[in-house]
Amino acid sequence: MHQVLTLIQSIPSSPRGLLELITTLMATYGYLVVFVGAALDNFGLPASGDVVLFAGGWISNEGRIKLPLVMASGFGGALVSDNAMYWIGRAGGRPLVERASRVRLLGLIISQKNLSKVEKFFAAHGGKSVFMGRFGPGLRSMTPLFSGVSRMSYRRFLPYNMAGVAVWAVAYTLVGYAFGEYWSVLLSVAKSAGYVFVALVLIVLALYVYRRRRHREG
Repeated sequence: MHQVLTLIQSIPSSPRGLLELITTLMATYGYLVVFVGAALDNFGLPASGDVVLFAGGWISNEGRIKLPLVMASGFGGALVSDNAMYWIGRAGGRPLVERASRVRLLGLIISQKNLSKVEKFFAAHGGKSVFMGRFGPGLRSMTPLFSGVSRMSYRRFLPYNMAGVAVWAVAYTLVGYAFGEYWSVLLSVAKSAGYVFVALVLIVLALYVYRRRRHREG
């Protein structure tokens, strides 16, 4: 754990320095870097999967590694990580959320009523949420976690999760392959696009809640 924290603290702040670090790590550890980077998305290093796929795609464009293996490594890391978050939520998430709801300030946000709304939403739209959540920073870890907390069927969660992870791994690697030479611009655009995506998701959720209230009042 200490080594992971040391690694995170040593990550360069400049885009070019970040690319050089990933290139150096991949020269030493190979595709394991992509696997771990994709997995760490859900465990303390947001968007690390995006970055390693972009970098892996660009390095493969230069002929130093294999493009399909970058995709497969990103797919494997993200799939393991998402499923771990699902089972964490399924096994212990609900009691944790219920205990948090008893804290005065947190209870205003995490209440039994809100949790029931989340469960109803996942019952109706869980599959689409699992698929789309893979593409939004912040949503990437919360979506599988709340899928487990809401007791979404694993047989329903898994195919949507696999589909979302597969599309993400292939698409982001290909973006890095095609546009990696514009590295700094690529990271900036990806970050902005991620925030726009999250904003759109929040708007859709707000409209969903508004329509349900209007329907009940009508």
